[in-house]
Amino acid sequence: MQIAQKNNQSILIGCILIILLLFLFPFVAASISSFFSLQKTSAAYLSRLTFWLGLLGIWLYALKVENQKLLIWEEKKYNISFYIISIILIFLTLFVGVISIQVLFKLLGLENRSLLLQKMIQFLKHRYLLLFFTALTAGVVEELVFRGYLQPRLTKIFKNPHIAIFISCSLFALMHYKYGTVINVVGPFFIGLVFAYFYWQYQNIKILIFCHFLWDLLLLIMAVSRN
Repeated sequence: MQIAQKNNQSILIGCILIILLLFLFPFVAASISSFFSLQKTSAAYLSRLTFWLGLLGIWLYALKVENQKLLIWEEKKYNISFYIISIILIFLTLFVGVISIQVLFKLLGLENRSLLLQKMIQFLKHRYLLLFFTALTAGVVEELVFRGYLQPRLTKIFKNPHIAIFISCSLFALMHYKYGTVINVVGPFFIGLVFAYFYWQYQNIKILIFCHFLWDLLLLIMAVSRN
């Protein structure tokens, strides 16, 4: 009983620390870049690397403090047809959902373009390796943190998968607040819901990592090609 209680306390502390770190990482990266007077491209790579280092820290915390794996839900295996169908259905859901959100915001007169996002797209133009690394970082790190680490542990804490999904998706959405528009928070919240419910139902993080990576990569390529 005491061991289980101690484990739950470690999980709760880990979740709180991770939430704080998620919002501190961009500022830490910016401070380091400024301190070493790094060029914009080098600073961009460094900001992505901080998330990988954060993931390493989370993995070590789970291993050494919680005494368990990063992924506490056992990864389920499926046949190749399941992977293909899942990816297609997830992409269709994301496409329909995101387009619907954009149309709704336009009808309500709430459609605003993020200046920061536009600057980021302009910066990534002709920097294809950085663009690829940006999408890869988002796909791997964000899925392993929000779905792989937080969601199962929040489910364990609240003993309710829907509450855990709502909290993890809200945190995922709020991480995009820096873009400065409401739609850049609502969109990720919807995407987080799709990914989170899939993970709860099928417990396969590899499909989500691939979908997240490919979704971001395609969006960035289309955005760059339009500018």
